[in-house]
Amino acid sequence: MIQEDATLSKDVKIIGIGIGNGKTEIDAFKKSSKTAFPIFADDKLAVAEAVEVTTTPTTVLVSNSGKTLSCHRGPIKDLDAFLKELREIYKTQ
Repeated sequence: MIQEDATLSKDVKIIGIGIGNGKTEIDAFKKSSKTAFPIFADDKLAVAEAVEVTTTPTTVLVSNSGKTLSCHRGPIKDLDAFLKELREIYKTQ
């Protein structure tokens, strides 16, 4: 949906971080889930600690400068509301 949005698709990128997972686990997950975005291993928990992620799934919106703009813990249950929030945050950047 983000890639179909003319405004967001220019600047918003999605990546996954496999917290506590190595390359083998990431490769297995990518194969079984057929994700449309890259997923990176975080077996040493460096990324999780940097953005203060304590649960999964967690969605963190980060600016190009590394500033955390928003953090949502747990599954996104209302995608339309999430996209609305994302568009509002994007406007302020």
